Amino acid sequence: MPIANHRILHPAATLLVSSIALLPLPLPAHAAWGNDPIQVHPTTANCPLVCANDDAAFGAIILWQEETASGGLLRAQHLLAGGDVDPAWAGPVMVCDRDAPRVALGSVSDGAGGGYVWWMEGAQLYLTRITAQGSIAGGWPAGGRTMGPLVDVASRPVVCSDGGGGVYAAWLSANVAPPWIVISAHHLGPSGTAKDGWPSGGRTLANTVALGEHASAFGIATARDGGLWLAYATTVSPSLDVYEPGEVRVTHLTGGGTPAAGWSATGVTLAPFRGELLAMSDSYWGLAPPMRLAAVASDGDGGAFVLFGDVYDSGGAAVRYRLQRVDGSGAIAPGWPAGGIGVPPSGLDASEGQAATTSLALHADLSGGVFAGRPSFYDHGVDYDFKHLSASGANLGYGPGGGITGLETAARGDGGIVVASYFPEGPYGPNAPPAYLQLSQSDPGATFSEYHPEPVIEWYGDIGLAATGDGGSILAWSQVNERYGIFAIRMNPGSIVTGVTPTPIVGPPSLRVRFVRGSGVHAVASFSAAQRVSLGLYDLAGRSVASLTSDATLGADVVLPGTRDLPGGVYFVRANDARRALNARVIVLP
Repeated sequence: MPIANHRILHPAATLLVSSIALLPLPLPAHAAWGNDPIQVHPTTANCPLVCANDDAAFGAIILWQEETASGGLLRAQHLLAGGDVDPAWAGPVMVCDRDAPRVALGSVSDGAGGGYVWWMEGAQLYLTRITAQGSIAGGWPAGGRTMGPLVDVASRPVVCSDGGGGVYAAWLSANVAPPWIVISAHHLGPSGTAKDGWPSGGRTLANTVALGEHASAFGIATARDGGLWLAYATTVSPSLDVYEPGEVRVTHLTGGGTPAAGWSATGVTLAPFRGELLAMSDSYWGLAPPMRLAAVASDGDGGAFVLFGDVYDSGGAAVRYRLQRVDGSGAIAPGWPAGGIGVPPSGLDASEGQAATTSLALHADLSGGVFAGRPSFYDHGVDYDFKHLSASGANLGYGPGGGITGLETAARGDGGIVVASYFPEGPYGPNAPPAYLQLSQSDPGATFSEYHPEPVIEWYGDIGLAATGDGGSILAWSQVNERYGIFAIRMNPGSIVTGVTPTPIVGPPSLRVRFVRGSGVHAVASFSAAQRVSLGLYDLAGRSVASLTSDATLGADVVLPGTRDLPGGVYFVRANDARRALNARVIVLP
């Protein structure tokens, strides 16, 4: 496994790093996946937020917050499947026109090569869409669409693709009257307008206001029909400082946010929920903890799995975890007990760790089963891992796990999952962890890790993780020592990736050419729906120098024959598919 060099940053070295920050950094060169990370973007600025989403072509959109004196700039870059930075993007693109501090950042694929990007400025949530061409999509404000405030700055939204080019976003927000906490949500299309009949101002989900219940936890997931699964837990508060138990429920909504056939907005009850213990706990849980105690996932057969926190009194609020499965009508799935099944281990009383990154998580395994992710609270700290369960709830063993700092999880697309986490700095004491990056996977379970045991020194800013849909994944991170900027590696289930065949680029017709000494003139021509593409190289007098016609050149990097030893000068490449033609200039160095 790759291990970075270990160095202690002495005061003189610190002065040197400060000087480096004033110098321009070179742009990333032509790269390819290898054992060493590739550089996505060079910068000596601190980048405390990083995220990633797949580009629907086995690459990823990498996004980060790059700090400035007045806050920070939100930037994005496209990483192609082969490990190159997309030359069609004009360097890192600005995702928001506002220089501002941000506390959280995330993104999901839009299914068309771009992504929906969300971020928080304080407790205020914003959303935008970046296209495959590296621009903000039409209909979206330059500063992002204002979605609404979350209940507090430690809370986080749940954002997921709807499977049809749109996006769902939901979060806990404060209500203007009791009950004080509700679930707010939007369903938006590619141009930023409400989709499938969803109100333009969004919806309040689960009918908790009418029931007089606080929403203490929730989870959403896209249903097989394009609608929405919603699991949530409530706490009853008939008067100020008086709290009573609520319930864990699940419901199925249409794409318009209304109850699906046979369902109600409230849904079906799965278990009681002791939210009053959270509200009155001395363990800092609160009425609606940032750690979401409910998660839901489609079971692939019209029903859903629900993972929820079973809160109990152990002299303070403590939590254990249970998993339930319902069919498409809301009935408990055959063979499953009424209260669900326990997913050990049980959590002990926790005075720390109830952060958004320790939220419950579910990922279907594409074989009817599910990976259930949950934290364990111990005297020495907090761990997080996944338990693999079958469609009937049988124990299939443990899945991957990690630490809770920057915890990222994703379904690989082949039935497996990948988990990544990091720790930013070297140890402050004998029992503190080293700085590290780590990625682990379900079987066959290849891992990646870096460790830095030098005390106190800061190494990493944040990580982002994107599953590429073909069983692979891309891990991106920001680094402020030895390497400077945004970096990435690619994994497949069995190993680190050291080479990927270029993937055809889907999008508007395009032609990119370059001269590579010792190889010749390279061309990448992309014409959607073309059967054959013809390429020709011409000198300034219009004389044909080389040509190639093939049905294999669409989106692939090809070398025009006989161009390795061309005389230096300016040449032109013409590409056509019998309906469309593109021209590009290439300079051949002597």
